[in-house]
Amino acid sequence: MNTVNKVLNGFDLEAIENTVTALKGNPKIAEFKFKAVNQWESGPRNTSHIQGFYGACQEDNTRATPFKCSTDMPVVLNGTDVAPSPPEFLLHTLAGCITTSMMLLASANGIQVDEVTVNVEGDINLNGFLGLDSCILKEYEQIKIAIDVEGDLTSEEKETLLELAKKSPIYNTILNPVPVDISLSA
Repeated sequence: MNTVNKVLNGFDLEAIENTVTALKGNPKIAEFKFKAVNQWESGPRNTSHIQGFYGACQEDNTRATPFKCSTDMPVVLNGTDVAPSPPEFLLHTLAGCITTSMMLLASANGIQVDEVTVNVEGDINLNGFLGLDSCILKEYEQIKIAIDVEGDLTSEEKETLLELAKKSPIYNTILNPVPVDISLSA
């Protein structure tokens, strides 16, 4: 990796190189566990608190104040529309992970990008969720992603960026669902 330009696309190239070197030396430090605690408020409103996580072989509780992410539903879906809905947060999370993953990997590969916009939209039919039609999926029926990249890029570099975007962990979790264990606390 060329670290002549110390920062590319807002990423510290030396830090990326140091991380890769550390992971090669001890693959266990790549194992992370992220956590969120959600508290119901009223109706469809609830708030998640995100503070500590496990990574680099240790608990990390350095955030003095937890991040708070509230959700609600639009009025037409019995909400008060004071926060994004959970389906909208999923799209936000997907777009954010695609953007971050693509730009980190672009930087590691020496690709300069001036601007990125990721547009994501998903189709849900509530008849499946509400059990009104067993032939309709409960989940998103489809998600469309359009990535607009700007910069002095060749068509080959743009194709590389698309392939790098597809390395996003959230994108891959949606494509290849993981087991989810759901239970009541004892």
